[in-house]
Amino acid sequence: MVGGVLASGPALAHPHVWIDTRIEVILNDANQAISVRIGWTYDDLYSLYVIGDMGLDPDWDGVLTADEVAKLSGFDMNWEPGFPGDTYALMGEVPLELSRPVEFSASYAEGKITSTHLRTFAKPVPVGDVPLIIQAYDPGYYVAYGIPFDPVVTGGVGCSAKVYVPDLDEADEILQAALQEYTPDIDLEAEFPAIGANYAEEVRLTCAAP
Repeated sequence: MVGGVLASGPALAHPHVWIDTRIEVILNDANQAISVRIGWTYDDLYSLYVIGDMGLDPDWDGVLTADEVAKLSGFDMNWEPGFPGDTYALMGEVPLELSRPVEFSASYAEGKITSTHLRTFAKPVPVGDVPLIIQAYDPGYYVAYGIPFDPVVTGGVGCSAKVYVPDLDEADEILQAALQEYTPDIDLEAEFPAIGANYAEEVRLTCAAP
């Protein structure tokens, strides 16, 4: 869930929040990935909730002052220790460590909040024909992440990135099978199965041999 702010919702109502995700992978001259810049554009309803809850844009003209923008920046970055930030990096099938978020920003336009942050790899990751994979998902599927934008590759030589989407019919079947294992006395609000990875969209980055 985003920044530890959101909570699980009723089973049949999942997801509750929709986020359009931007992914920028930053490489050095040796085709090593050093960081990932992530942008989240929240859906209209959740954006409205945040703006109202924070007391921003009191005249409801859709424009924030500089002070309000500063207050909004980082609203979703107060992560609990160990929270993975709903962004996962892998080299092939091997998980990679990402730092906590830095370089926060936020904006509000056309009724939607967009926030950005940067996460760095624990050490530079060489990228070749085995793809570096960046996934966006909430394990509890309270938040639905999509990647509707072309990924950006900054730096490196001969590198390209593409977005891949899951088989949603298969993901739905897995979800229904998981829900059938619950008895009526189980509080699905608190015990929703961790099936979000099955809905994960991902960016795959490869680089040609130098």
